[in-house]
Amino acid sequence: MDYKRIVEAVFHDDPTLPYMLIYDNGKTRVYQISTPDPLIVRVLKGDRSSYQFQAALLEEVAAQDNLTARILYWETKKIENQAYGVQVQTYVPGKPVEYYPNGEQSKAIINTVYDLQQRLCTASNKVKTNSIQNIHNIIKQRYSLVKDCPIKKSAAKLLEQKRYLELISQPDQCVIHGDLWYKNFHLEQFENQIDVRLIDFEPLILGPDILQPAILFSSYFLLSALLFEPNRLNLFNIDDLLSYWPESLNKDDILLMMLVFPIALGLLKEYRFSKDSHTDPEIHQLEMEPFEKSIQIIRKISGST
Repeated sequence: MDYKRIVEAVFHDDPTLPYMLIYDNGKTRVYQISTPDPLIVRVLKGDRSSYQFQAALLEEVAAQDNLTARILYWETKKIENQAYGVQVQTYVPGKPVEYYPNGEQSKAIINTVYDLQQRLCTASNKVKTNSIQNIHNIIKQRYSLVKDCPIKKSAAKLLEQKRYLELISQPDQCVIHGDLWYKNFHLEQFENQIDVRLIDFEPLILGPDILQPAILFSSYFLLSALLFEPNRLNLFNIDDLLSYWPESLNKDDILLMMLVFPIALGLLKEYRFSKDSHTDPEIHQLEMEPFEKSIQIIRKISGST
């Protein structure tokens, strides 16, 4: 298949190749291409990532059951002095669950991420990971770049905790999916089966094994509760989630590491807001609220302040 022609058709609005825009957040655009076997074209503004590395990693993780998309073709383009990174990927069926998942869906999602973790750890030994940053270093870097704010205070507390430092500095580090929110999962439901697949693999970070379930619980389940059922946060039950994970997890350690996602992403958003002098204070507060609430809820469950 002529993947380069597919990319050119998207950029030049070629009517002979039917496609539709299915996602656009200003920086990333995603198109579905109506070929006999549907394809996806992801266009990332300003992106010059190592697609060769991403393609090798996704090939390892996708395996025979197509847990993730495969990158079939990639290139970088420069149009009118604007750089673009472009990927042609396999199409992943299903759609996000835009409500807090029920018990069976939660089990399927958790088992899928457990499989993902095993494959990422195996892949970490097969592909070069020197381009991936350690999450602890990311938090420290972002911490130094933002002004005093609630998220920075939370980061300071985390960075001072002895147990956090013990967990985050464990010698066995592997590739971790750093953003497992609900839009990155596609679910297909049949009578007796729920298939779960992942559609986006950014950002990737390095960290200890315990970080992957912790990020899943905070970035998917807790954030979904805040987004879809803010008045029914009892839907988020950490004990149920822990019981669904195929291996035993220490509850106190998981709750501690669950702070990593809202703090790391919150610091990034605060940094971006600091660079925009025209930011509306109400929009700023609205965007930061889920991360600050997540931190408060995690601390309340763990009994810390």
